[in-house]
Amino acid sequence: MAGSPKPNLVYRITKVLARLILRVFCRIEVTGAEKVPLEGPVIIASNHLSWLDPPAIGVVLPRPIAYIARADLFEMPFLRWLLPRLYVIPVERGSGDLAAVKAAIRALRNGMAFGIFPEGTRSRNGKLQPFKTGTAAIALRTGAQVVPLAVIGSDKVWPPGGKPRLGGKLRIVIGDPVDLSAYAGKLDKAHLEQATREIEAAVARMLPAEYLPEGYPIEAGKLPEKPENAGQA
Repeated sequence: MAGSPKPNLVYRITKVLARLILRVFCRIEVTGAEKVPLEGPVIIASNHLSWLDPPAIGVVLPRPIAYIARADLFEMPFLRWLLPRLYVIPVERGSGDLAAVKAAIRALRNGMAFGIFPEGTRSRNGKLQPFKTGTAAIALRTGAQVVPLAVIGSDKVWPPGGKPRLGGKLRIVIGDPVDLSAYAGKLDKAHLEQATREIEAAVARMLPAEYLPEGYPIEAGKLPEKPENAGQA
């Protein structure tokens, strides 16, 4: 595997601008940023509430993060120039999950951090949706660590299909890497499902109860109002 790339100048400038723009909308509070490995391939697995989630995660992480995006975004000249410099990987619409998996594997083999939303789409009601098995499959194929991340409040700052509400608080909580060593080399459906449930549970434990479906089997993480090790983005 390649060593972790250093962020290019465009990425660094965009990160600063994104931080300033996000501060117009909300206050970002982050806990656990030190748990993200600074070197080597790592998957950041997060719940997904709002289009604000990717830039907010990118702002608080201590290293560059790659995402996938619709290939048609790259048809616009400015975005065709900008997005590759932000480590955004194009995937053709309708090409299915396989193309996304291949894109993730390429990024991870280049030593990148790769951001993924295992629910597959934004949650329309704010509740955690069942995770798909792609994240576990990518982790087991590449040996990348999986770091769980919980986004809290972005649905209130900018709800899906709604208008932004200024002055809110967006919290990002990062957990310890998920230990998937028991599933090494096991890519059958049953083991992928079990590994996926472990990744999902790691995210769920960091979410307040209001973000979990009724009767969800994992107890919500009880976060204090302002964690002692919380920082401002």
